[in-house]
Amino acid sequence: MNDPIRVIIVDGDDAYRRRVLGWLARRDDITVVGEAGAVPEALRLIQEVGPAVALLDLDTLRAGAPHVVAQARALSPGMEVIVLNEEGQERDVIAAFREGALGHLVKGQAGAREIAVAIRLVRQGQAVLCPAVAGRILDRVVHEQRQRKH
Repeated sequence: MNDPIRVIIVDGDDAYRRRVLGWLARRDDITVVGEAGAVPEALRLIQEVGPAVALLDLDTLRAGAPHVVAQARALSPGMEVIVLNEEGQERDVIAAFREGALGHLVKGQAGAREIAVAIRLVRQGQAVLCPAVAGRILDRVVHEQRQRKH
């Protein structure tokens, strides 16, 4: 049998973080190895436990979110990142993907099953993008590409 996927949860909303922790605790193939509510604590934890996947809330990371994603991945080579945020923050999601995030979920829309599936998929190297936001992100990227050409 394969070892469980080692996950950390980084979210400043204690109630949400505990809810996700509870959801993931019921999965045999996923184990939460740490949780943090702030960036310094998260980076220390990532370096100490070397998770396979990090769930990072973009609002908790604030303005430096893309930099934190890159820094976190540098601290734990091979770790994949799934970013979480509220709907309507596509620019932040694009920036996080540019810095190495491989997944995105919208808080409040992704439940236990969606989060577990996303963790499994990114661990296999597959990108995950919330369907509700995928079209808007693609439109924005295409628009940016067209602007560069003109």
